Amino acid sequence: MKNSFNKISILKFFTVAGVPGYILLARPIIYALIARQRSFSEVATVDASAAIQIVVTTLAFIVGGYIFLKNSNHRKLLLKTPFRWFVFYLLWATITVLWSVIFSLTGYRAFENMAYLLLISAVLVKVYEKIGVEGLIDWVMKFAILTILASILQQVQLLGIGVLSIDTLLSEQMNSTPYFFLALLLPTGYFVKSFILPISIFSLSNTAYAGMAAGIFGLGRGSRKVKVFFGTILLATVGALLFYQPEIILKNTIFYGKEGVGLEYTTGRDQIFTIAVMEGLNNPLHGFGFVAGEEYIIRRTRPGVIGAHNGLLSAFLGTGIIGVFFFMIFLVGMIKVAKSNKIPSKYRGPFLCTTILIIIHTMGNPGLGTRVYGTWIPAVTIFSMISLIYLHFKKASSYENNMGHP
Repeated sequence: MKNSFNKISILKFFTVAGVPGYILLARPIIYALIARQRSFSEVATVDASAAIQIVVTTLAFIVGGYIFLKNSNHRKLLLKTPFRWFVFYLLWATITVLWSVIFSLTGYRAFENMAYLLLISAVLVKVYEKIGVEGLIDWVMKFAILTILASILQQVQLLGIGVLSIDTLLSEQMNSTPYFFLALLLPTGYFVKSFILPISIFSLSNTAYAGMAAGIFGLGRGSRKVKVFFGTILLATVGALLFYQPEIILKNTIFYGKEGVGLEYTTGRDQIFTIAVMEGLNNPLHGFGFVAGEEYIIRRTRPGVIGAHNGLLSAFLGTGIIGVFFFMIFLVGMIKVAKSNKIPSKYRGPFLCTTILIIIHTMGNPGLGTRVYGTWIPAVTIFSMISLIYLHFKKASSYENNMGHP
């Protein structure tokens, strides 16, 4: 592909970030190999599988923390961008261990969040320092492919080789759809596009489709070429609305395969959201303990469900209004960074589309705001990448201004 970001070899992909990269890249493979089925009564138990996860998480915290102390770019990423509000959120989440309904679960999940935030951001800083902005984007997209393949391996471990099918690949929507606009709008290479785009388009995920639909509006902040693409989509949408009823369009897109259109046809999420709000109001200021409060309340009222499937409600149940405050500022801050004029237009549109998509994902799937699961790692990876690129061009702009250039 012309001007492709396909800058690094497979060998360099695995080695460019050094030790922190080895840990991050090994994590999905290790987790896939030790995967096992767990009952809902075992969420706070520790066995051999859990012990290995704890060891990997501890290594992530130590290595990520060490780089944070030694590397000024890493500190800038976490303290001079909206990520500082996510750090505040996680620090508050750690404090909720004092009144958590399950002390050990809150303590570990808060530690896990901080560990992987430190590790992922450290890895991306190392990659950026070694191979620059385009190399960073290429590395992130290849990382997405690795997580998809590792997740498929995990399904094979749990269910056997017979599980392999097209449906298995398409079920990887959590690891693919957050990268959809990056793969679609940036020259990421045919290999990346052939994985990310088909899985995303045919994932049959209502939340992902809603995120894609909302994310399209971010194209208005892109380059001229991207704006033309946005205008074409907008005209096509208006044309479709003129010829078809909106309900018919929704029935065949966001609510495809459902009996109707509305919150009541969202696999019970409307009921879970209602429960989360009502229960959260019983302890609105500081919640019931990060992750533990959410899982305890949702499982008690909806057996078989272990989370709120909404980052804000997860934050509300676990950390109360105080946690929601930090979390909301973080998300709003990421929108401001993604649409910043400091970022060149060729990146700005795709970044804003992606940020909107991830936020929609966060409001309807497990991810940011709760334990490291679902879209959490893709979201932190992409937001770290966007923030690093923002800092890069902000510094370049400041340098030009100081040199007297327009």
